[in-house]
Amino acid sequence: MSLNLNHHPSMAEDSKVRDALQSTLNEIGKGLDALQKDAARSGLTETIPLEILRKDFISVVSLIYNYSTRLWIAIGKQPPTPSAALPTLKDLSQHVSTLYGCALAFRDVHGKSFMSEARRSAVDILVALQPLLQEYMAGKSGDNTMRKTAAIHESCDKARNLSLDAREAVCKEWKVDNETLKDAMKEVNEMLNPERPGHDEEISDGWDELLDGEAAHEVEMTEKDRAAIKKVTVVLERLVSYRKQIQKTVLSSAAQVEIDVTTYDQILELSREFIPIVDDIVGCLDLPVELDELKQLVEALGRSLRKLHNAIPRAPTNVSVQMDRLDLSDHSKPDQPLSGIDVLQSKLDDIVASMQAI
Repeated sequence: MSLNLNHHPSMAEDSKVRDALQSTLNEIGKGLDALQKDAARSGLTETIPLEILRKDFISVVSLIYNYSTRLWIAIGKQPPTPSAALPTLKDLSQHVSTLYGCALAFRDVHGKSFMSEARRSAVDILVALQPLLQEYMAGKSGDNTMRKTAAIHESCDKARNLSLDAREAVCKEWKVDNETLKDAMKEVNEMLNPERPGHDEEISDGWDELLDGEAAHEVEMTEKDRAAIKKVTVVLERLVSYRKQIQKTVLSSAAQVEIDVTTYDQILELSREFIPIVDDIVGCLDLPVELDELKQLVEALGRSLRKLHNAIPRAPTNVSVQMDRLDLSDHSKPDQPLSGIDVLQSKLDDIVASMQAI
């Protein structure tokens, strides 16, 4: 990296500041490499309790927030005071090392989703910190370094909202996937009610002729196509509803079932298996609809849903709670899944069956 400290003659005279900046950048690079390669867990031979690790992680994030501010005051603000930067950079380098070491100390036993969230947060902070130090290495200061410092603060604020446990980490990912499915549902609804934004407005640059020419080559939707697309819409609506019910009855903090960390991760992983299948189903609806391909995809969706349903925990063994949820006409199943999920699963099975009959 070529250095240009001409903007700050005092910094140019102080090679120690430049060396400290480079040392911190090297530590950031080392951390990013370790996190992206999923390096060994900081040499630890024992598993640290989640509560302790989380507290340590958030504490070091707060320190990086504060020290990035101190660094800006020392060499980002005019006039610079390079001498104040040296102890700040030394501490900041140590905090960077602690950050990625702590992130790597999270293990599968803490929850894969939780572990991924912590590591993503650490990477985001280091990625935000790197260009700021590079700006200082280039002798820059002022508004640009202020904006880059603000970006670090933003990443730190997000990291300080780290999930409390594996359940909360899974719920965050679950909500993101819900939005993905809603987008798919919106896309299918637009197929039934196509609109060309601005088509009624005057277009003076010739685009209207191009659009009209394109429309002339569009394939007309047949009644059979429309019926198939409508059924897909119903499937997606029920699928979103099904996932909301799982979130409410299984993933909620008030759920009356005991779920271990592994099960939380398993439920999330299995739920994500059918998201690409849904994408393929939506892609299959381009006119004319390929009904044979659509049927195969729906069958695959049904298999994926059954796998997810089988992973859902059973009701607690408490007799009074269990009796409220049992189908009294079937005493051969004392360990049935939660009734609310059963209802949704039954509805989904009905929709899938109707799709398979196309």
